[in-house]
Amino acid sequence: MDESITFLHSSDWQLGMMRRFLGPDGQARWGQARLDAVARIGEVAERTGAAFVVVTGDVFEHNQVERQTILRACEALKRIPVPVVLLPGNHDALEPGSLWTSSQWLAHAPDHVTVLTETTPFQIVPGVELVGAPWRSRRPLSDPAAPGYADLTPDPKTTRILLAHGQLTSLSGGMSDVPTIDQAALEAAVADGRLQYVGLGDRHSTTRVTDRIWFSGTQEVTSPEEDAPGNVLKVTISGGGIDGAIDVEPIRVGAWHMVDHRVELFDEESITALEDWFAELPDKERTYVRLAGDGSLSLPLLARLDTIIDAQGEVFASVERWVKFWTVRPAPDAADLESLQLSGPARAAMEELRQALAGGDESAGAALSLMHRLARDAG
Repeated sequence: MDESITFLHSSDWQLGMMRRFLGPDGQARWGQARLDAVARIGEVAERTGAAFVVVTGDVFEHNQVERQTILRACEALKRIPVPVVLLPGNHDALEPGSLWTSSQWLAHAPDHVTVLTETTPFQIVPGVELVGAPWRSRRPLSDPAAPGYADLTPDPKTTRILLAHGQLTSLSGGMSDVPTIDQAALEAAVADGRLQYVGLGDRHSTTRVTDRIWFSGTQEVTSPEEDAPGNVLKVTISGGGIDGAIDVEPIRVGAWHMVDHRVELFDEESITALEDWFAELPDKERTYVRLAGDGSLSLPLLARLDTIIDAQGEVFASVERWVKFWTVRPAPDAADLESLQLSGPARAAMEELRQALAGGDESAGAALSLMHRLARDAG
């Protein structure tokens, strides 16, 4: 191949994924957004003149996704105007009962979509070969990328692209419970000309490993921990063969945001600052906020905080307290409690809660805050 070739690299669509922190409405919109991002990949392919699109694993969340998810995925794939090559990953491995062999997929998959089921290289366009390492089980016994390139030899007339899925040994931090991909072996295969580009999946943030080894990241954010999701990679290889030059450009296709926000709450000013922060965020209906908080508030301010969070949860896709890092404590004083003007059993319950709080029971403080809020609203 003497001329340049441009293609798009994506991964980890995980269509059919559920997020526990989204309510039914937010979940429906987020699920649709993942499909919309797939369609935008088609728009990027058309705009950039890409010859094909590769998806390096975890197209679906699992092998038992609903029929509707498969059919809607097929419709989204139809909107990509160039050949699309899909690699089974750990979520949608080529195991017994795989959706890739289901009647729903086989009956509705577009003709221009190819699922890599073997490691044999194949020519996607003249002078360009794709070689894949599909997962055949959710728990492989060895380096999941190695079968794709271990037996290759350099071909100076061919640009060869490896599609693989899994964590690199160098990035896993020793935390992976399955065999990882040997980065040194990949780099050696690139250095000796067996591979001109390695497209990886499984890591949800766009990550440059070397000039020729990349994780594309997921097309739409799935977690606040991801620092660079929502991209597709435009890859251009010029000159072909062993010495071809390469350029990789992330292009955003995602529309959602997942944000961690830490606050210290001690007074009315800090509550107002949190309100202002919420007000300034854009794309609220496509944003999930996870709040980490510390501090102590009087009962009226704690009730006001609850009201703010509840109201923002109706405006944003979701707003939730990050339980692991939420230590905002009630600090009720006598005036707060007396202002409730309770009598009878209600006052007895209040006094019991106040004594429990004095004894160190923080759940009693939350109960007092709720009591204060209900009494205020009733008044």
